[in-house]
Amino acid sequence: MKSLLKIIFRYSVTAGVIIFAMLIFNVAAFMYWGYRTIKSDTNAKFSRGAIEEIGQELYQEDGRWEITGSGIEKMKNMECQWVMALDDQGRVVWDWQLPEDFALSYSLKDVAVFTRWYLHDYPVAVWQSGDLLLVVGLDKETYMRFSELFPRSNVDGIPAYLRLAFTVNTVLILFFVLLLGYRFYKALKPIGKGIEKLSRQEPLQLKEKGMAGDLAGQLNRSSSVLQKQKEMLSRRDQARTEWISGVSHDIRTPLALILGYSDRLKKEENLSGDAKKSAEIICRQSLIISQLIDDLNLTSKLAYQAQPLKKFFCSPAQLLRECAADIYNEEIPEEKSKETEIELYISPEAEKVKILADEGLLKRALRNLIGNSVRHNPEGCHVDICLGCRNGQVFWKIFDTGKGIPEVVVQNMDTQTEKVHIMGLRLARQIARAHGGDLAFCKRETGTYDVEVFLPVS
Repeated sequence: MKSLLKIIFRYSVTAGVIIFAMLIFNVAAFMYWGYRTIKSDTNAKFSRGAIEEIGQELYQEDGRWEITGSGIEKMKNMECQWVMALDDQGRVVWDWQLPEDFALSYSLKDVAVFTRWYLHDYPVAVWQSGDLLLVVGLDKETYMRFSELFPRSNVDGIPAYLRLAFTVNTVLILFFVLLLGYRFYKALKPIGKGIEKLSRQEPLQLKEKGMAGDLAGQLNRSSSVLQKQKEMLSRRDQARTEWISGVSHDIRTPLALILGYSDRLKKEENLSGDAKKSAEIICRQSLIISQLIDDLNLTSKLAYQAQPLKKFFCSPAQLLRECAADIYNEEIPEEKSKETEIELYISPEAEKVKILADEGLLKRALRNLIGNSVRHNPEGCHVDICLGCRNGQVFWKIFDTGKGIPEVVVQNMDTQTEKVHIMGLRLARQIARAHGGDLAFCKRETGTYDVEVFLPVS
């Protein structure tokens, strides 16, 4: 949590610095524009210096104020509309091109108003020249009057300046957004790759620097812990597999002796009927133990991908028939053969289809599933097996008239528990998944389940 807060803090500080810098930039640009606007009149035809020069050209002769020819030329060059000079009493003592409707005397109030704003809609410029107040009328279409005099071209250009400022600011914002986004992406890209590696349980060693340095350090430490756990689990699983394989090997020898002696005893003519029956039971149960040992060894290898698949094209219909025959011959006692029936329903399409599979493993899965229906219904039952094709898959559906698969078995398929012993079902599902298929349960109205195995058609 601290690492994330640190990243957010750094990102926020960087964004704040950029926003502050842009604000300073905009203020500086505005002040520079205002300064250039105010000073631009020095390069224009009208300027305060020019007014001062006009005032210097005024002279008094025989009690009258006149202006030199040079002064008239300067007024024309300034494109003045009119010019007048006021004495201390506000009277017009000299004028040039003054409109006829203009007054020839002005009070202090009038002077204060037109000095700051307009006189008869003319923007004016005022300058003191000796004892006179020189008032210059400017072109209405060229100048506007505010607290300062601005050329109208500058005022008319304000929208263009605003558009330019908006464009520049937008470009800068986009640039910094992309820059920050790239830096953020560059800082978090190794973190994202590291998380992907962790999900695949691969070793990880990120550089612990930059904005996401703390997160990288935490991922490195997590990777180290996970690698140690992975190594310990691998050693444990290897030991478990070797132990199961060793126990299976050690049990096979005495079990083979039991099978041999029980088979010999049930064929002994001198034994009573009960003794032969007991020998048959011992032989049959020994075969079941042998199959359980093989299942235990096989499920352990499948769980750790240690069982290679020997895939060849085979007929699922033929596999089903062979499995049903094996169940009849090996798992159904003669006295129960009438009560237990296995009936096959094979569609014409499934009769012709071929699949790429490990024939031995598929037969093991089907025998386990069919055998479950036989073993868990000792009073006998009718087992129906449907083989068909749908959606590019071949399926075997096994359902019987017996008890069915309990809910507790279905709920504990993925958990190890002492409540149920379902190694045969788990092995069948492992085999199906190893072939790219799966095992599913079909619920009955009674609340128990039947089972279905489906595999892709090659």
